[in-house]
Amino acid sequence: MYNDIISVYIPTHNRSEFLKRAVNSVLNQTYTNFEIIIVDDGSSDDTELVVKHYLNEFDNIVYLKHTVPKGACAARNAAISVAKGMYITGLDDDDEFMPQHLRRLLTAFDEKYAFIACSLFENTGNGIIKRSLDCGVINLDDLLHYNKIGNQVFTLTSRMRTIGGFDVSFPAFQDYDTWVRLITDFGPAKKIKHATYIWHTGHEQERITHDPNKRLLALDLFINKHQRNMKKVHIQSMFIIKKKLEGTTLTLVELLLNANRFNYKAALSTYINLNFPVIGNKWREYKRR
Repeated sequence: MYNDIISVYIPTHNRSEFLKRAVNSVLNQTYTNFEIIIVDDGSSDDTELVVKHYLNEFDNIVYLKHTVPKGACAARNAAISVAKGMYITGLDDDDEFMPQHLRRLLTAFDEKYAFIACSLFENTGNGIIKRSLDCGVINLDDLLHYNKIGNQVFTLTSRMRTIGGFDVSFPAFQDYDTWVRLITDFGPAKKIKHATYIWHTGHEQERITHDPNKRLLALDLFINKHQRNMKKVHIQSMFIIKKKLEGTTLTLVELLLNANRFNYKAALSTYINLNFPVIGNKWREYKRR
């Protein structure tokens, strides 16, 4: 384990063109003491050829390959198991880092926090939205209302190993479950306002987020796994999330019974989007400007 190396894991599956953008964004970081661990999860396209090109040019890239797909969680866990850095963070193969990303995270990191997370820019394909809600210190009570973190964190590699990495039994919400376990074991986390991660959602390639059935199953698993730490207000928040995933009507009575001071923004947004989709679409268009 090397004291100042940051390990960046990138799981990938049949997305060679996106992978190039992701890898290049790490190579272009202003902080240069890092390793990239690419885990090819049984790709059948030209991913291996793409990665070999990088391996011929750079000595800080590690390539792992699963002969058959095992899922993103297994790929992330494979990377965590071989990481050399004291610090670790992840990048989805269809996303990218801004040049200051690693430096910002390393500067903000303090071992008293379970992990550090940053805000992000969502590129919808029609515009870019800055996602910078819920910044500051986030404790377990905060996080059990909904995923206030996002899809990536920056932490000590040893901590990811201590909690056993990502839970491969989850068909979705694997990141949310992992952040909850990190905070449970290592205390509150911190989310910073600087947005240095670009989340691309405009393309239509296969995404877990497009499968509500998997997400509903994962939500049930999440509740069963963490309900010992949940209060009534957390169950209310889980109900709002479930209605959003189902895409069914959220009645005014249900809104009033389940909204609380911790989830009221998400609850109101869900109520408007499910019952008045035209208004919801207009608001999203406004934010993309």
